[in-house]
Amino acid sequence: MPVLRILHRAGNTRGLLSMAAHPAVDAIEADVWVHGDHLYAHHERPLWHLPFVVSNRGPRLHRNPVPLEAILDAVEGHARFVIDLRTWFGDPAPELVRAIASIDDIDHLMLTCEDWTIADRAREWLPGLWVGYSIRSERQLQQYLAERDAGTRSATPVVVRHTLLTSPEMVEALRRRSTFVGAWTVDDVDRAQDLARWGVDSVTSNLVTVLNAL
Repeated sequence: MPVLRILHRAGNTRGLLSMAAHPAVDAIEADVWVHGDHLYAHHERPLWHLPFVVSNRGPRLHRNPVPLEAILDAVEGHARFVIDLRTWFGDPAPELVRAIASIDDIDHLMLTCEDWTIADRAREWLPGLWVGYSIRSERQLQQYLAERDAGTRSATPVVVRHTLLTSPEMVEALRRRSTFVGAWTVDDVDRAQDLARWGVDSVTSNLVTVLNAL
């Protein structure tokens, strides 16, 4: 099957939402956070319910954030939407489930989360939703493999920091335990093509040129 081509953080910026219709883009991804009772997309961490976000340079006012509804409208009929559900304090799963539970067709939605407990909870509440674990470190990767082999964790799609994928054999071993292996964030054409040859199911990139080469 063709590799799913995902444009990284395209949902975080209003000006990039139109990329959902680009022929080289199969899906757009966004970092989704809860602000009070609402869901918005942006990279920096929110400061609780306040209209501020926190980066390495400190807090700043976040003007005109992208609401989840705007991204859902942009992808409809064009592309899939990868919701990277982020958390700092609290549990964002209930708000996300409430936001998408009324959507008749959620086949184009994909949820990834670095907190696997939150991912599992969202999958329980919406069993028809595609849910995957985000794997960001070697420790997490080995934890997932060990728990799968021990039978203490069910087979779950995984999206993995691409530097952790070092051979086609590793990709195949991970797929046997997960059914889906995605690689992120790949901004080199040769590396993306190597991963595609190794059998990854998706490649996430910041660059349309990389996605266009797949």
